[in-house]
Amino acid sequence: MSAPSLIATVKKNNVEEVRVSLTTFNGFDLVDIRTFARLIGTHGEPMPTKRGVCLGRDRLPELIQALIQAQEGGTSC
Repeated sequence: MSAPSLIATVKKNNVEEVRVSLTTFNGFDLVDIRTFARLIGTHGEPMPTKRGVCLGRDRLPELIQALIQAQEGGTSC
């Protein structure tokens, strides 16, 4: 697995953020959308959690379209 290339960070709440990164695994180009959490009582760097999704970058147009629909109020699939 290649080192992730951070694309964006979106604050979720006071202790969590969502990070979008690009990476490669076994020759596949992937996008990783993962929740990172700061341990309660610490001020250190947030740590990755199991909550998230990793999918092939070739699937991004489909995901982007779904997010646009969600932004516009949603339509059934």
